[in-house]
Amino acid sequence: MNKKEIKLKIYGMSCDDCAVTIEKNLLTQNGIIDAKVSYEEKAGIATIDADIIKPEDILKNRIFSSDSKYKAIIRKE
Repeated sequence: MNKKEIKLKIYGMSCDDCAVTIEKNLLTQNGIIDAKVSYEEKAGIATIDADIIKPEDILKNRIFSSDSKYKAIIRKE
């Protein structure tokens, strides 16, 4: 397993329930081991198995689809 933490900047959240919804959706994606999303910080961290998923594939999750109110970018730090 090749674990990596990917930091996300997330747009469109209006409450803590939004953060929970995003976390749950991320955790359904193959290759995502863990996800923590903070409404206050408008950010999240996804722990992935890089042997299964590429960081940019996180952004293809249905929660960030074109018809969703949530959008995300990968933070480069």
